[in-house]
Amino acid sequence: MLRAVELTEPDRLNPYLSQMDISYDLTSLLYSYLVVADDRGRLTGDLAAAVPSLANGGISNDGKTYTYHLRRGVRWQDGARFTSADVVASWKAVVDPHNLTIYRQGYDRVASIDTPDPYTAIVHLRERYPPFVTQFFAPLQEGGKPILPAHILASEGDFNRGSLTQRPVGTGPFEFVSWQRGDRIVLRRFDGYFRGRPKLERIELSFVPSSQTIMTQVRLHQVDLWITPPAALYPEYSAFDGVAVYTVPWNQQGLVVVNGGKPGLSDPVVRRAISLALDRSAILQRATHGVDEIPRDAIAPTAVGYEKRRLVYDPAAANALLDAAGWVRGADGVRAKNGVRLEFTIATISGSSTYEEIALLMQPYLKAIGIALQIKAYPYNQIFDFAGPIDTYAYDLAIYGSALNWDPDTHVYFGCDQWFPKGQNFYKYCNADYDRLEAQALQTDDPAARAALYKRADAIVWDTAAYLPIFESRRIVVRNPDLKNYKPNPTSTPWWNAWEWDI
Repeated sequence: MLRAVELTEPDRLNPYLSQMDISYDLTSLLYSYLVVADDRGRLTGDLAAAVPSLANGGISNDGKTYTYHLRRGVRWQDGARFTSADVVASWKAVVDPHNLTIYRQGYDRVASIDTPDPYTAIVHLRERYPPFVTQFFAPLQEGGKPILPAHILASEGDFNRGSLTQRPVGTGPFEFVSWQRGDRIVLRRFDGYFRGRPKLERIELSFVPSSQTIMTQVRLHQVDLWITPPAALYPEYSAFDGVAVYTVPWNQQGLVVVNGGKPGLSDPVVRRAISLALDRSAILQRATHGVDEIPRDAIAPTAVGYEKRRLVYDPAAANALLDAAGWVRGADGVRAKNGVRLEFTIATISGSSTYEEIALLMQPYLKAIGIALQIKAYPYNQIFDFAGPIDTYAYDLAIYGSALNWDPDTHVYFGCDQWFPKGQNFYKYCNADYDRLEAQALQTDDPAARAALYKRADAIVWDTAAYLPIFESRRIVVRNPDLKNYKPNPTSTPWWNAWEWDI
């Protein structure tokens, strides 16, 4: 049995309806995808026998047709046969406007899906869309979705509250046993898993809302795997005897989300000044003990178009920008202009020592340039709830981690037509030049041409401070050294080979 632990429990177990990392992690144990990435970042087939490409004929020359040849002999955990009908039903569940599905990018470009036989799904797009294979039922970035069972979807009266939110049925290596709220989720080996019988018999995932308590459990060898250990405690658990501690690549950034719809923050000068005022090197040394790195771009290092950009610490330049823009200091030191004061609240995740500490460290830096910053902490499952501050734009600034897209296309985050719930533009950001470049980059499958366009689009996001990147993550692994074959990949859903784990 594997004893895993995490600070927070999921809000729901239907992965189409959650933004929580723990939900993504559980999904990779319970379900399967068409395409996944291995620990070296190479795309490989999961339920698809191969990754569609131009070379193998899986992608048509006009870039509008993708053919997925599905594995044979796959069974759902209730015994039903997996077929191409499950792909169609899952796609319909994503795009159904009545479903509260998070992230429809790519899926909404599909015109139709043909199923000439149970083991072939031919996807027809309305137009060329190069990121498609990395988004369509692939767990490579935020919002990655598995294939759901068509026979259960057909019986769900309400997708948003149906049985899959509480009792999932997948094709993954482990099947659901129980969820004791506030305590643990129990999974058992699915003997019929298509890649072979998993080596672990059982996984118990406990929820302990205290990092210090988990530290004690790790030190006493009562835990085999800590899913997301905070970087702030890295020196402490690195010193434990008999515990394997190391870092691996991760396509994620720690960032400050900026609500550009708020007075003051709608001014790009203010956003740039905030960025200039932050000494990220000092902040990371204090908050993450050097585990994480200063970001260099708004896209993942493995994406075409990635370019090493600079984030400068220059409070004098920040003050000069604000002075020139007419933001004048008041008697209390806080700047104002036309009745708008530069005083903001930053939303953070309670119990997340790293993000809470970064928010605290930001306060004196912003005070030095005439900006007042208050902190408001929310439980994890509340800050990302549909009625929470992010989805409702009821925030000024917010700090948390977000996975970067595998593909360099970031239109879903910054496009003028992608405000939530249509997309994930929680920034209320809109720039016509950015939109134009992003649109052009989708008209070609040539990596070199796409790279040139994305470099220009990303420069706009970077230079206008659409958001404030704070660090580029390294995933910390804290595990029992007896846990074998644990090989996380750099995506938002790192558990691609759980059937091989052994202890």
